[in-house]
Amino acid sequence: MPESSIKKMIFKVMKISLIQLLTIIILTGIGYAHNGVAQDLLRKRINISVTNGSFKDVLRTIESQADITFSYQREVIPEERLTIICENLPLDAVFSQLLAPRQIGYEVLKNRKILLTRLKPTGIEAVPDQGRQPEKISERTLSGRVTDETGAGLPGVNIVMKGTVTGTSSDISGHYLLSLPDGLTGDTIVFSSIGYVNQEIRVGNQSQINVTMLGDTKALTEVVVVGYGTQKKSDLTGSVVRADIQAFRESPNVNLAQSLQGSVPGLNVGQVTAAGANPTISIRGRTTINGNQNVLLVVDGIIFTGSMSDLNPADIESVDVLKDPSSMAIYGAQAANGVILITTKGGQKTTKPVFSYTGSYTTQSPVNSLHLFDREGYIKKVMDQDWKNAYLAPDFTTPNPDYNIENYIADPPVREGLNNGTNFDWWDKTTNPGFITAHNLSVQGTSKDLSYFLSGGYTNQKGFVMNDKFKRITTRINVENKISKWFKVGVQSSGSFSDYSGVAPALGGIRLMAPLVTPRDEHGEFILNPIGTNVANPFLVADADDLDKRNSLFGNLYAGIDVPFVPGLTYRLNYGHNYSWDQHYSSNPYLNGASGTAYKINSTSYDWTLDHIVNYKTTFNKIHSLDITLVAGRRERNFEESNATGYNYNSLRLSYNDLSLATVQNISSSAWNESFLYQMARVNYELKYRYLLTATIRRDGFSGFAENKKTALFPSIGFGWVISEEEFLKPLDISMLKLRGSYARNGNLVDRYSSLARMNIYPAYVFGEGAPTEFGQQVATLANPNLSWETTTGFNFGLDFAVLKNRLAGSLDCYLTTTSDLIFDVNIPEVTGFSQITSNIGNIANRGIELMLNGKAIAGQNLKWNVSFNLAANRNRIVKLLGQDNNGDGVEDDLVASGLFIGQPIGAIYDYESGGIIQLSEEPPKGFFVGTHRIIDQNNDGFIDANDRVIRGRTEPAFNFGLLNEFQYKDFTFRFFLNSIQGGPNSYLGLNMPTAMGIGDNARRHNFWRELDYWTPANPNARYRSLDQGAATEYNYYGNRSFVRLQDVTISYSLGASMIQKLGLQGLKLFVSGKNLATWTKWQGWDPESGAGLSSTGMPVMKGFSVGLDVRF
Repeated sequence: MPESSIKKMIFKVMKISLIQLLTIIILTGIGYAHNGVAQDLLRKRINISVTNGSFKDVLRTIESQADITFSYQREVIPEERLTIICENLPLDAVFSQLLAPRQIGYEVLKNRKILLTRLKPTGIEAVPDQGRQPEKISERTLSGRVTDETGAGLPGVNIVMKGTVTGTSSDISGHYLLSLPDGLTGDTIVFSSIGYVNQEIRVGNQSQINVTMLGDTKALTEVVVVGYGTQKKSDLTGSVVRADIQAFRESPNVNLAQSLQGSVPGLNVGQVTAAGANPTISIRGRTTINGNQNVLLVVDGIIFTGSMSDLNPADIESVDVLKDPSSMAIYGAQAANGVILITTKGGQKTTKPVFSYTGSYTTQSPVNSLHLFDREGYIKKVMDQDWKNAYLAPDFTTPNPDYNIENYIADPPVREGLNNGTNFDWWDKTTNPGFITAHNLSVQGTSKDLSYFLSGGYTNQKGFVMNDKFKRITTRINVENKISKWFKVGVQSSGSFSDYSGVAPALGGIRLMAPLVTPRDEHGEFILNPIGTNVANPFLVADADDLDKRNSLFGNLYAGIDVPFVPGLTYRLNYGHNYSWDQHYSSNPYLNGASGTAYKINSTSYDWTLDHIVNYKTTFNKIHSLDITLVAGRRERNFEESNATGYNYNSLRLSYNDLSLATVQNISSSAWNESFLYQMARVNYELKYRYLLTATIRRDGFSGFAENKKTALFPSIGFGWVISEEEFLKPLDISMLKLRGSYARNGNLVDRYSSLARMNIYPAYVFGEGAPTEFGQQVATLANPNLSWETTTGFNFGLDFAVLKNRLAGSLDCYLTTTSDLIFDVNIPEVTGFSQITSNIGNIANRGIELMLNGKAIAGQNLKWNVSFNLAANRNRIVKLLGQDNNGDGVEDDLVASGLFIGQPIGAIYDYESGGIIQLSEEPPKGFFVGTHRIIDQNNDGFIDANDRVIRGRTEPAFNFGLLNEFQYKDFTFRFFLNSIQGGPNSYLGLNMPTAMGIGDNARRHNFWRELDYWTPANPNARYRSLDQGAATEYNYYGNRSFVRLQDVTISYSLGASMIQKLGLQGLKLFVSGKNLATWTKWQGWDPESGAGLSSTGMPVMKGFSVGLDVRF
């Protein structure tokens, strides 16, 4: 990397760090200067005893005890005498008892000064102290439990004394404790939580108040994030779903995406099979062939280009999924594949900081176990491969007494192991039980002007295969300070530092190792090729000195203005950045023919985003509501990578730290840049709380297109009708009934530089004998100035409902989307000098249906049972490709070589069909053998060739569903979640092909799974073909991957309020949980969801058992 680039990058990092540091210092300093000092003062405990003294005497005593100074005008102080006794009480409690009844307000100023002011009179006059008893100020505790309508405890409910900042929040099971000044019987406590109606209750003489929060489902007041703002769910016209991540808090999920798996209809999240891995994510089917297929991630309003493994699940407050084109239109060309909006945690309304710790330990093992042949099974496998010689004719089921297996194994180490009884378990020595340890500590709180959330997390995961490791440290600082009534600033920042160091051996290589050989020789040195083939010893890669670290800093600095004198008008400025740097260093003396290889790869990426957001909300004539959002922004991405590799070392004692010792050295580097420019306008209009309109238009610009195609417009419109607000439905017991529909057009991007002609530089010329090679240039790809955006248009129709007094609620969505101008590499005549050009072609359609149901089956006082169910089905279809009809049959041609067929989904299976396995009694066709499949001659031309292939099925499922059940009995909670993907007779198929091993010497040395049901003369009805020689045309095995999985199980116990109070805590929960505990399927192999079968590749999905605790103090 040039020195100038290094300086620029260092400057950027320093600038980012400095801005963050200064912002945090300013926010924290301002907040505590404005509020933190005040809180410290008001928490100071004092002792006062004044008998028949004046009010000024009491104030002077307080000044002396608390080291403060009062400032007031003469008329503020009442002319009365009083007796007051105060024992070890905080100052704010004293003020509440002393000042509030006398209509005196107070404000904490600088330099420990308290300003006293006269409040608006209430008609209560000061009472002379003749015969009055001494005022004894003391504290009392108000306790209770907050529940929902079913009686289930509600965590995180804000509980605040009205008009003050004195408050707390409910714990994990809904319990709370609140300290109040004694004697304030007229005070009001406010209970508030998103999605519930606020409850205001006068304290009176009560010491315990239990509150039932009523869900305002009539208006569906749950607020969801919709991009560049929030909306009430009742006002949505598109398909936006908030994931229930709370239900999976105790599951051992290293990656946030694992908490979304199966819980949102239309959101498809794949399985992970390696430590720290990222699952695949898609929404509502595949909308492109070669274009960008990534779901857009947005964290705290900023597009996030990192991976979900960079996020700590414990830091996440909510996850909202935008599924239909109308909802996604606000992000235009970057949202064609769906949007996931992630909101991190902020402060809670508590006068004191709330500390939380969550820790868990998880053990892991494969969901399904496969086993390699041991010595005895391996010898039988070799004989079955050579069954024509190892067994006697004519039925070949009786062993041949003259057969000597040693004569058929040429490799000396394998023969030696055969003779000396070696039975080495390669599987056992390269695999081990996995585990996950997770620790998360956070502090959060909110005072009058300052809110904050600070956290740190540590995760350590060890996978099933040796050296499959993942460690992650995360930090988060979310701070917001209200500078004035109309101006606030804040920062939402996080750091992720991941370590993937170590190279895990491939299971395919382990599977091939015969049990007759060992990994080391008699001198203890590793054997390069233990079985004598080109399959390397799996321990060689595991012995590498490998460093693989991936680090990132992500943040958003923002400022918000509530424009004075214009109610409802706000402005927000977001500056987001995402800086990451990866280091992958490795050395291995066994590679490159045991001459050694070492390399260093360094890469950095830096993205920044600048958004200007203006919002105006107003209501007029009591029936019209208007919400207008305007956005203008710019985003830029930069990437650099350098790679230095050395081959052939005399010694690798310095590992990768001195690549100059290599006799062959290779250096390469790369860099790229891309930028986005966009403007967006969105209007939400509501009439009489029942007629809804949402209109959006976005203009996108992307540097990756040619000059005449850099920008595009993407509009959307949505309508909603809240039928339950109509008079004719009032008599019916329907809490909510809403119809909605939307239409939109979105875009999709091409890879940067795709429209340009690309040049290759290569060593091309030698001028004169002995002269050095000179470099030349050549055009590698053709330019296409007409290459344009992929465009997705779509309709979505939905129904939201709640009936039976909100005991049953849900939604139903139907959709149809079409993507046109697909980005594809089209074959062109080679006379041009090129084989392909990137162009826009054809159409793809997706249609589907999604259902969500939430029910309260039992809503007793002690026993509750809540059920959530979701179902989704999607059908993908290729509508058009090149539009060519080369054979003149009047039907558009398929692109067979690319596996694309008109009227079929992407991923259609086009292959041969089998007429069964050829048996001993049958005459094999030419090119086929007994034990192989008889391929069906589809066109009856007497030959088996590519023309005999047919559509056998598809890889997409018919439908999938999820079922969550939660039972609560007092403070115990039991929760389990079933996840399922189902395919019909010809859907959700996966390639599950154990190939022929052959009869050659090399093939005999390879091991295999003993679960493989392969053909032999003694096993003629086997599922799979014989292991010996292959046929001229092989039949590929496909299996139905349908399954039902017990994905998550949790049992938890939350301590009651009395015990929590004795322990001095705010909440304590103990839990045990399980992950992927059972799977019901007919799939043979590792796992149906990951598609890992009986072939040599693939990794098992893990099941886990966890224990943990969640404590707040």
